[in-house]
Amino acid sequence: MGAKKYRPRLVPEDKGPGIKTGPLKESTMTPLRVEEEVRTEFNKLEQTRAKKATLLFGKERNVASHEFDLYEKNKVIGGISTSPWFNKKRTSNTGGQDRAAAELLWLSLWHGRERRIHILTDEEMAKRLYKKFSGAIFQRNIEIHHFDLQKKKFSHIGTL
Repeated sequence: MGAKKYRPRLVPEDKGPGIKTGPLKESTMTPLRVEEEVRTEFNKLEQTRAKKATLLFGKERNVASHEFDLYEKNKVIGGISTSPWFNKKRTSNTGGQDRAAAELLWLSLWHGRERRIHILTDEEMAKRLYKKFSGAIFQRNIEIHHFDLQKKKFSHIGTL
């Protein structure tokens, strides 16, 4: 039986009771905290004020809604995915892959003129998602980016 591969997450260094500051260290960080950090870094880099927002699609009786992780009217709309391509046992994480792909659907359904962006914290997920959909035709461009949590650096993977 093969050795289990440990995939650490990042959290601020513990400086005592109730104080979490300093550089990120390997530990467990919730997806919501990761999402918040990605949004903060994105806003700094792009000089935006994007926030999490639930937006409506459709008309009167047939309204659908979706919560976008990044939204600033007339500037940007997007999603942040923290799911890895593989799960802990190195088998395909189909649930995470489906959620990342579903975000592309929601971004393509949006009728606004905002820049569309999908940020993934797992590089393998970002690259494979881009490769999987690079032959598809989207009405509006959707940028795929990877965010490295340790380096706090964005990498543009491609535009769909």
